[in-house]
Amino acid sequence: MKTGPPEALEHVFERQAHPYHMWDGINSIPAGLEDILAQPAVEAIHEASRAVQEKSPIHLLGCGTSYFAAGAIALAIQHIAGLPAYAWEAYEFLAYPPVALEGSAVIGISHTGSTPPTVRAAEMARSLGACTVAYTDAAESALSRASEWRVASTLGVEPALPKTRSYPATLLRGYLQACELARLSGKEASGWEAALSKSPSLARQVLAGCEAQARELAERWNTRRRIVVSGGGPQHVTAQEGMLKLTETALATSTSWEIEEAVHGTWASTTEDDLVILLAIDGPGYESAARLAGGMKTIGCQVWALTDRPWEGHAVDALTALPAGEPELFMPLYAILPIYQFAYFLALVRGLSPDAMGMDNPRFFEARLQMRSTIG
Repeated sequence: MKTGPPEALEHVFERQAHPYHMWDGINSIPAGLEDILAQPAVEAIHEASRAVQEKSPIHLLGCGTSYFAAGAIALAIQHIAGLPAYAWEAYEFLAYPPVALEGSAVIGISHTGSTPPTVRAAEMARSLGACTVAYTDAAESALSRASEWRVASTLGVEPALPKTRSYPATLLRGYLQACELARLSGKEASGWEAALSKSPSLARQVLAGCEAQARELAERWNTRRRIVVSGGGPQHVTAQEGMLKLTETALATSTSWEIEEAVHGTWASTTEDDLVILLAIDGPGYESAARLAGGMKTIGCQVWALTDRPWEGHAVDALTALPAGEPELFMPLYAILPIYQFAYFLALVRGLSPDAMGMDNPRFFEARLQMRSTIG
């Protein structure tokens, strides 16, 4: 298999003003969810589920956004289907594979289907007797060829370097597979599936309702020293994805904190010049988020809470209402959306192209050429 240059960059510099490609990507998220709920994708998910239903454990792997999605999906498979499932960074899985891969299932996740560690990990796992499944938005890709089963989309690869549509669409694939695996094992899954059927309309609602606030907050918080995103359980992966998009899009100094680790010790580096974004979702992590809000306000930094229940914590500087009454496991579909919008507008305020990840700087461009490769 041939290793070549980084994914094509010809679209990165096409647009020089709003709306950039990333904005189109954000606003195509509801359509991306509809695409996964359409019959071809659902049939592919059912076929893949039948193939892996007797396999154990289920390993999910990817890099970056795909790795974060793997973490949320693994939780859903465990709690909805009752099956052991684990998330791996694809390089770590490839370099330090778990024992006894024969009889297991390996789900490789790559938006482009060309991420070398993910493709090679799928090839390795298949050669060792694992059942392999690809989640990708590039149906005719190296990952698809390396895997026995594939769950593709029809919308293709996003032209902006920071990908947005791919994360919710990947989550929905995994959530639907968790429901189908539950059904195949005799568990009731209709309530979970009904919740997922609403995801396109709920995503549209969040995007429409949060756009103006995201724009205003980007202007207000443009000069923050550091941006922290914190959440627990399913929202820990949302925090990681939010951190990544703030870094890629607005070139922000950003980090993610698991909610209990945050109150345990990582908070000690906080200053009054920081912004802390809290994913205060109804569930076990809610009270920890409220406690963290109080501590951060005591230090003097700015706090933005995103929540799906009436806020009962300490005073915050901004509050965003997310859809109420949805399963906590599925909230990553919606909690990330205002952060995507905020990252996009923050890039605009800073005079940056949200599409480019700094590639308009020749040194950054050369660095990417040295560091990144794809498999065609």
